[in-house]
Amino acid sequence: MTRPLALALSLSLAALLVAQAPNPPTQAAPAALVFPDTPAGKLMKEIQANGKVLADVEHLSDVIGARLTGSEKLRQAQAWAMEALKAYGAENVHEEAYDFGLPWTRGVDGARLMTHNGMRFRIDQLAWTPSTGGPVQGEVMLVDGRNLEELQAWKGKLKGKILLRTNPDDKRPPLPRRGVDFAVRMAEQDAMAAFLKEEGALAVLQMSPRKSGLGFTTAGPGRDPKRTTLPAALVPVEPYKLLVRLLARKETVRLEINLGGSFGPKPVQAFNVVGEIKGSDKPDEVVIVGGHLDSWDLGTGTNDNATGSSVALEVLRAIKATGMKPRRTLRVVLWSGEEQGLLGSRAYVETHKAEMDNLQAVLVDDMGTGAIRGFSLQGREDTRSLMAMAIAPLQELGVKELPLRGMGGTDHASFDRAGVPAFAAIQEPADYMTITHHTQADMFDHVIPDQLIQGAQAMTVTAWGLLNMEARLPHGPARTGAMTAPPPGMPEISR
Repeated sequence: MTRPLALALSLSLAALLVAQAPNPPTQAAPAALVFPDTPAGKLMKEIQANGKVLADVEHLSDVIGARLTGSEKLRQAQAWAMEALKAYGAENVHEEAYDFGLPWTRGVDGARLMTHNGMRFRIDQLAWTPSTGGPVQGEVMLVDGRNLEELQAWKGKLKGKILLRTNPDDKRPPLPRRGVDFAVRMAEQDAMAAFLKEEGALAVLQMSPRKSGLGFTTAGPGRDPKRTTLPAALVPVEPYKLLVRLLARKETVRLEINLGGSFGPKPVQAFNVVGEIKGSDKPDEVVIVGGHLDSWDLGTGTNDNATGSSVALEVLRAIKATGMKPRRTLRVVLWSGEEQGLLGSRAYVETHKAEMDNLQAVLVDDMGTGAIRGFSLQGREDTRSLMAMAIAPLQELGVKELPLRGMGGTDHASFDRAGVPAFAAIQEPADYMTITHHTQADMFDHVIPDQLIQGAQAMTVTAWGLLNMEARLPHGPARTGAMTAPPPGMPEISR
């Protein structure tokens, strides 16, 4: 879900995520008991009987593993995906490159309390932030200034300090954000980072937005070499709150931390993988089904987003396996750079901007293993009747929701901003936002097979409906009230 990340913005979003209620117990996914002799029935039956989606997710997770954009592991996954597309019958399988910037590799991260109980604990460096250059020690200080004016209270006190920037006990009302220009906000974040660096702070620590010992990662601002940044990391809730309690005793607290991430020596290109089935009588009109193949690197990138990428592959595989011919062209796109700011889908839209009017629709799956319940319409009321037609055969599978509300933070938003009807799947939460999202727990164990298979069926049948209906979905600017992606260069923590 997701577009370097301003530290203060991370804090406010993290606080919201920590406050989320736990997900309800997982229910079995609705399943069709009888498959009608219709195109939708044939597709659902094919996926139920011969589907490869579970095996593909397992391969991406267990054999290839984490797929950070710019890494060799992502290149390995992209080579595998191209071979899978060819094996499943895709035409025109190829990669499309765009300029990415410096790659970044995680090193050894660790922390040790040098006072009090002396415990060692987990710490996860924010990607694209500088390393500490080996273990460093410093006194810990809670510095919860939310803007440059508030930070002035610590002027002259930060040299050699390790800063806690999340205050879990903060009772202050949030700073107003509505109506504040994005460029103004980013300029203030840069000014705050410059202040902390000029004052001689060693590193910045934030509290993970996940509980129960889970770490978390996202991107720091270091992908843009013009932006000032410090070594930065996220700490699980329990040791972080321990540090806060110790500071509340008015005693000296000292830490040793090591953040070992490193930048590559030169900029690299990143790639999107593309494959398609040509339409029979409207080949120039296209339905895109996609997911992002890149992932974060604490787990194996299973739910974010091996699941969505494998569902996209399964859509193409199932249609080819039935021998049915879509009227429009089906195009599968597996994007990269999603976690750094929708970079792959934004590059795709820019490269293909002359073709945006030819897109019937874009469907994206990016919320993990959970069963699909419908699609968010991004405020596009004029698409409701046609989308209702597309999902009509899925009533028995529980696919019924077409709310006007928008979803941001994943690759459909790049197309939505370009005026294309582009929709993210609404999915059962499973444990996506409470356990797996951007954490070390994002591994194959958290896949729920029946829900994943239902999602593949739902995406395939919806795509088939859009590929073959007579009418075209209306295009135009994103509607009032729909949430689109944040401005370029800014990722979202939650998607």
